[in-house]
Amino acid sequence: MGSRALPQPPAIDARIVAWIIAGFLAFVAASMTGLFYYLDVYAPDIMTQAPPRQVPQPALQRSPSSDLAAFEKAQRAELTTYAWIDRDRNLARIPIEDAMRIVASRGDHGFDPVAPPDAAPSVTPGAQP
Repeated sequence: MGSRALPQPPAIDARIVAWIIAGFLAFVAASMTGLFYYLDVYAPDIMTQAPPRQVPQPALQRSPSSDLAAFEKAQRAELTTYAWIDRDRNLARIPIEDAMRIVASRGDHGFDPVAPPDAAPSVTPGAQP
């Protein structure tokens, strides 16, 4: 067969490869030595281990089941009782069952926007009636 062209000559000088590897290792060693010297001079406490921090214990509930029952009772009371939200603006809370009954009685218009309360007409100076 014919001769084949190789992308690289087979005779590579091993001394050049060895010098490159040795130079790289010397560079890494010098870099590490310089880094440790820098840290020793300018940040001497950086290599010491910090004492462990004392983390406070979690504040656990003493009786989660009774806390949950009290929370659910308070929510149920809000959903089933009447109360004033803002007496000055005549806003009140009504039981959820009554609210659902009112919405259902309105039929298709049950979810239409609520009309704003009657406001006093604004008077513009110089306006003609």
